[in-house]
Formats: sequence, C-alpha cells, structure tokens
Amino acid sequence: MNRILHFQLVSITILGLAGGVILSRPAAAQVQTNGTENLQVKISFGHKAPARSARFVQLAGGSPGVVVSNISGRQTEKNDRITAASSMLNCGAGDVDELAADISYIKPAAPLRKLAGHKDAYTLKDDAMWGYLMENGSPGQSARLKDDSWYKPDAPLLTIRLNEDGTNGFTIALEQLQKHGAMWLPEQDVYITLADKPVDFRQHLASLSGTRVLDEVARQPDASLETFHKLWKDIGNPNEWDPSWQTRWMGTTGHLTVTAAAHGSVYKFAVDRWGNVRPDFASPHKFRLDLQWQESAWKRQKIDNGLPVIITSLEKNGQLATIEQFASPLVDLSTTIRGYIPGVLFSKVNISGKAGDFSFGITLHNELKDHAIEATQQQDKWIIADKQTGNIFLTVEAGKDIIVKTSDSVPNKNGQQIALTISGMLTEGGSREFVVKLPSPAIVPAELTRLGNLQYAVERKKTVDYWEGWLAKGASFHVPEQAVNELYRANLWHALILPRHTLDIDGKDHMDLPYANTAYGQRNADWPINQSVYVDYMIYGLRGYDKTAQDEYAAMFKSQQQKDGRIGGFANWGVYSPGQLYAIAQNFLLSGNREQFEQLLPNALKALDWCLAQVAKSNEGADKTGLILGPLNDLTNAEREWAFNQAYYVGGLEMFAKALSAADHPRAEEVRAIALKMKADVVKEFSRASVKSPVVQLEDGTWINYVPTDALTPRRMMEQWYPTDVDTGPLHLTRLGVIDAHNWLTTAMLHDHEDNLFLKNQGAANEPVYVQQATPYFLRDNAKAVIRAFYSLMACGFSHEQYTSLEHRWAWGQYYGPPSTDGAWFEIYRKMLLNEIGNDTLMIGQAIPQQWLEAGKKIDVKDVPTYFGKTSFHINGLDGNNEIKATVEAPDRNPPKQLIVRFRHPLGKQIRSVTVNGKHWKNFNVKKEYISIPAPSGKYIISAKY
Repeated sequence: MNRILHFQLVSITILGLAGGVILSRPAAAQVQTNGTENLQVKISFGHKAPARSARFVQLAGGSPGVVVSNISGRQTEKNDRITAASSMLNCGAGDVDELAADISYIKPAAPLRKLAGHKDAYTLKDDAMWGYLMENGSPGQSARLKDDSWYKPDAPLLTIRLNEDGTNGFTIALEQLQKHGAMWLPEQDVYITLADKPVDFRQHLASLSGTRVLDEVARQPDASLETFHKLWKDIGNPNEWDPSWQTRWMGTTGHLTVTAAAHGSVYKFAVDRWGNVRPDFASPHKFRLDLQWQESAWKRQKIDNGLPVIITSLEKNGQLATIEQFASPLVDLSTTIRGYIPGVLFSKVNISGKAGDFSFGITLHNELKDHAIEATQQQDKWIIADKQTGNIFLTVEAGKDIIVKTSDSVPNKNGQQIALTISGMLTEGGSREFVVKLPSPAIVPAELTRLGNLQYAVERKKTVDYWEGWLAKGASFHVPEQAVNELYRANLWHALILPRHTLDIDGKDHMDLPYANTAYGQRNADWPINQSVYVDYMIYGLRGYDKTAQDEYAAMFKSQQQKDGRIGGFANWGVYSPGQLYAIAQNFLLSGNREQFEQLLPNALKALDWCLAQVAKSNEGADKTGLILGPLNDLTNAEREWAFNQAYYVGGLEMFAKALSAADHPRAEEVRAIALKMKADVVKEFSRASVKSPVVQLEDGTWINYVPTDALTPRRMMEQWYPTDVDTGPLHLTRLGVIDAHNWLTTAMLHDHEDNLFLKNQGAANEPVYVQQATPYFLRDNAKAVIRAFYSLMACGFSHEQYTSLEHRWAWGQYYGPPSTDGAWFEIYRKMLLNEIGNDTLMIGQAIPQQWLEAGKKIDVKDVPTYFGKTSFHINGLDGNNEIKATVEAPDRNPPKQLIVRFRHPLGKQIRSVTVNGKHWKNFNVKKEYISIPAPSGKYIISAKY
C-alpha cells in the first residue's frame, strides 16, 4: 500500500500575507461552477486558553479536489505571522486570533458506501450491529452516527494542522460545517464558522445543549449495580428480554448456564431459564430433558452463593415450584481420567403453596435414531432406558403421595421421547418433592445401583465442597455487596468447566479450550487471545492459580503454535502471538515462578521471534511506518494497520521484555528497545491518522478528534461490522499502554466511545468482554468512571442473578458462558481494590465505591498476587469515631518503593488527620484521598479521621 497515494492531499498555491494585515473580500459561499462549490470559513483560536502561546496553523485540502486560497488574518497582532505555507498565531488569555479562507471543492458524486450487513440465523434486519445502534441508541447518539460522513468516499474535507509534522490538528467535513453552521472544538480551543453566515462564538456556546457522558459521571454520585440493572435488561429473562437473536440450542430459547461434574469434564450440562437441560455443543452424549409446568409463570432463576447450584422458581395458581439443579460426579474423581468423568445432573423439584392438586411434566428425548426407549417402575423409582442396550438415560425418585404416569414412547426427529406426568395433592402448609437424575453419558444397567445410592443432600454437599475447595486454593476477595461476592465466586467455576481434558490418538494428554461451551468450534483453542489474556491472566494469574494457567498455555502451544512460531487460531487474528506473550509475561511477573516461566520459554521465544520478524518487516521499504500489517478479527481479514494489533505488539513485547529482565534473560534489552521504538511509531502514525480523520460531534454539541481503528483509513469504518471500529478498536492502544492515558488521543477516544459508540450511552460495547475504557480510567485515576464501567459490565455482560456471562449484547447471535467476560470483569474488580501503579507503587483502594466504606461495612482481601509479591489487607468502614481503618500486609518478594492507600469517604468528606501504626502521619493527600507510605515493609495499621 502506497501511503502517499492513500493519504493524497491536493497541492495548493496560496498567496502569503503579512502578519497583522486584514484582507477582506466578498464571501462566495455555496456558489457552484462546473461541479465545483465554494465557501468561505472563519477559524478562530485562543478562546479559552488561560495563557498566551504561539500556535502553528496550516490549512490544507484533506481530500482530493479541495483547494484552499485567500487566507487572511483577523484580530491578529504584529507578532503574528500569516504566510502561504503556514501561520503562527500568538493567542490565548483573552486574545482571540482568526483566520479566514476560501475553500473550493468538487461536489460529491461517488456511490455511497453501504452500512455493514451480515446474515445468519439470528440477524436482525440484515444488521451487523451498527444499524441496531443507530435505531436503538439515545436520540442524539443515533442522529450523530447518521450524520457522520463515513459513507461518502469523496466527502470534501479540510485539514487544519497544528504542528509541522502533521501529528497535531484535525479535519472537518465541509458538508457538516455547512449543515451545522459552526463547530467548536474545546480540546483544540478552535472555533469554526461560515464567513457568509457567521455565528457568534458566545451565541454558539449558549445554543449548545446536552452534557458529555464523562462530565455527567463526574457530577453524579458513584454508580451502582441497581442503576445499571434497570438500564440493562436481564439477559434471557422471559419476562424482560426476548429479542429475536437469542441462542436456540436443541429447543431451548435464550439463556444457558453450563455446568459440569468437575474441572475439565467433557460431559457438560446446559440449563436454560426454565430448568430444561441440554448437553453443551461438544458433549458426546446428546439428550433433551424438559421440566414442564404448563401455564406456569417464570419468577426468577439464581445460583446459590456464587456456586453452580441453579435455583429456578415457577408459579401457578398460588403454588410455587422450586427447581434446584447441580452436577455431580458418578464416580470417585481419583479413579478416572479427568476429562472422562461421568456426571449426573440432579434436579429436585419442590411444590409448595396453596392447598390442592398439582401436575408437573417431564419429557426426555434420547436423541438417538433407531433406539427405542421405555419407562419402567422399580418401587418408588421410575427409569427411562434404551430398549436395545438397557442403558439408563434418566431416573425419577418420588416421595410418598406422589403419582407418576408414563406415556408411550413417541418418535421425534432424532430418536424417541417419553413424557412422565407427576401429580399429587398439597395440604395446607405442606409440600411435595421429587428428584430427577440425569446421567451423562447414559449408564449401563450394572451402574443403576450406584446411581440409586447417590443421595441428593450428600451429593449437593460434595458439589459445594468441591468448588469451595477450588476457591480456597486462590486469592480471596470479600466486599460488602453480595452480588459482587457471588459473581467473583462464579468467575472461577465458569473458567474451570470450560476446558475438556482428553487423550489424543497417541494416548497423550490433550486439552480443548473453546471460546465457550455453547459457541463455535469446540476443538483446540480457536480464539487463543481470549483464553490466554482474559482467562489465564485475568482470572488464574490475578487469583494465584499458576498451575492451571500453566497447563492451558502449554495446551495452546501444543495445538496452536505453527512451525514458524506464530500462534494460530480462527481467522488468524493479528493479536494471537503477541497476546500469548503478554499473558505469559503477566503471570510470571505476578507469581514470580521462574520454573514455570522457563518451561514455557522455548515455545514463547519461538513466538517472540515470529513477532520480531513482523516488526522488522514493518520497517522495510520506502513507505515504512513501523506499523504491523495483518488481519484483525473474524470478519475483518484485510491486512491493514489495525490499532488492536499494534496495541498487542507493543504491549506484548513490553511486558515480555519485563518478564525476560526479571528472569535475567539476555534478550530482555533487545526486546524492550524494539517495543519502545515501535511505540513511538504507533503514536506518531495514529496521531497523523487522527489529524486526517473528520472530527465527530459529542453529546454536548461540541466536536472532537476521531481516532481511527486503522491508521491507513482515517474515518469511521461503518461498512465493517461494529467490532472492527469498537470492540477491537483503537482504545486498546491506551488500555495496553501504547498511548499515554492523558494524551489527547485518549481523551478523544474516551469521549467518542461514551457519547457515540456505547449503546444508549450506558458504558459498554457490544462485546462487553473488551471493556476498553476501564483501564484508561484507572490510568487517569478517575475512580467514578471506573466504578461506572464496572457496574455497567456486570449488568450487561452477565445475567442478573445466576451471573452467566454472554458474548454479544445486541443484534447478534447470543452465546452464553464465555469465561473471558468473567476475566474482564474480575480484572476491573481486582484493580479497584489493589493495583500496581507503574513499576514501583502498589495502590490499595484506588476505586472502591463509597458505599463499601459506610458504617459497619468491611472489605477483606487475602493472598493476592502482585508484581511485588502476595499481599493481604482489611478495611473497616466508617466507625463511631468518624474514622476509616485499614490493616495492610506489604508484599516482600520484590517490595514496592511506595504503598498508597485510598479511603473514599461515604459522604466525600476530607481527611483531617492520619495515624500509621499509632503514630501521627503527615504524608497524605487531602484532594486525592490517599495516604502514602514510602519503602513499605511488614504490617501497617492505617487510620484516617474525618
């Protein structure tokens, strides 16, 4: 790609004018001659700047056919310089300088670009998310996206460069200026209006309405989960959320919560919102179990204390059916290869409430062609089995005073089905219950006694103890908000039930790591970036499950690493290889486990060499930029200079260089230097691309730079599906530390995302897993914005009581249970409570919601891995003495140079005094609400009085 041709700016000849001279001429706005239109613009500088400074200004055509001429200066002084090539204006502190220019351009006539479309079983109106956003977003958001000039290939553009190398400045679409009459860019302190119909600056400001999302966040109290539960409907809730694109799997609709008897089992159970049970996509044993209470109303579904015990409530005529379900192993775990552990899904149905009769239905489909099934009774047990083999598919154990009737088997599409009707009479204040046992795989007749001996209460306790045992192996987090505690607990088993541990054809251990148990391919690890970064680092690494992560990295190397060293996967995303390096490095820096790191190092170095070869290639040729050319994601396969790829190359190489340095590896400095050079190239090229991109309007009516997702395409790319511009878009450059969080590019991206790109301005992308904005808010130390992102992700990325994660939020097929969404949420949660700032500071409580520090509330965090070693702390909320206290155990493996502890007072009050270990302490910041302890070592008791 010849960048000079791609970014062609029309050469223009303009007359130089002496500084301070004001030349006026009749405006020639919108006069058309031979297909050419003309207008005159006025551009003023220095309206809000508190101090006077010199500003470089250069006007140029930003698209073919745009010609700038007759530049003149107004309200300028003798020390201002205006020439044909560029101008230098000294303005600010009340001195406003103005340039006027004539612009001619060719009237747009090229065929319009079409909005991205995609058809599948779940598509809404041939929609690839953009259309849904524009129709269902907030009114201003929808109008602004429809007004964007992306769809006009020959849209006339004017570029205003604010430095000589084109890395500062902006571009405006002339037709937008004509439509709006004026454009105010506060971040650039530049105001533009039409010369023939000038709008006074103060009058324009007074006409602006609306508020930027982030400005509103700063004014409001801390966000809450309750608020976002009202904004984001509960996914799969039959009473709230029934869009056309919900997942349909073997007759279920909407929402699936997947569980398994143990970590790594291939036999999994997916439970829908009504308690119906299916296998996951890849389970070798297929079945359909439906629990049917005809004409009942769905009330709720939740999990018990964050564990995979699913409780569904139905109501009918004053009676309540409570269905409690969990999976348990059929055999001793120590006697079976992990992946082949047979499981049993227990369903206990309890009927209570109004006295009278009840009738409940159960239907089983065997999903096996040419296999007849039959139902038989043995005392108080009913059995559904295969007539030919005798294999048992299901048993029902009913208590006294319950009648079970069975139907004849009926052929269905893939086999046969049998219905059971369970009925009885409720007495006043009484209840009736029965238990359904669904083994997977079906068991041989000899195992019936074993199945029958499994007692519900005993197996439930075993299941609870098994998952509690896993939780006890890692870091512990407990805060005074039960929903947060439950999702934190659920994160772990969501990840642990994902893999399938099997034996390959050679009898060697093999592990499949699909994106989710109910989505896409189920072999190997098709999306290794999601597994390595969002699960193995963000869940296992941050919670201390080093061995679990290690096994999964090794499995991905085994199945996905190609001969040339790169990491493969579906669509060969450009981030797969550097993402693997990033995640492995993160985990080593957190754990300090050099042995594990060195075990992965041979494969990691092969991936590193492949990445370095791509970087070297990016620096070859006359048009070299230092940016990687490669595919982006599933549906965006063109090799372009995608921001997402650059972010992971720089971030991955930087992080891996730190890991190599920590391991005293000789290549550390080489990798660090390459990453540093590439970072500078990326910032330069995306700055230039932003300058060439048409500005976008925000919620308050002002305009701001747009940062493109591809440095070669300076505009929105709405002809591509939404993830190209947003989910895997440019804000990852800040998330991974390539662009500084306080840089003007980051400011532009954050405002554009919040005001224009997140549905209804509710703080989340279509794929909540990416939550691009949260890390920049941490880096900006914007606690309120962090908390808002945290709760928005929690409400839109997970169902509201059983906390099952989803992949897409709108206008796309819904897939449930990707633990990468769990990882994204947990990384925010962890950083809210403790976060590494730079390379030498550990911060406790950076973004704790104020409500968590109210009177009587407590926060407990134990054994959390950090770059400095494991740490624990305890915080007591406000007490009767108007104090907040914390006990902190400083990490000692690689002690930080500074410990910072922030207390966010529930009412926003300022700290009056501080004691550390009983002694008066002066090192605290009232405005930033934190106490600083240099060179921390040992245990600290910190008290802040208000």
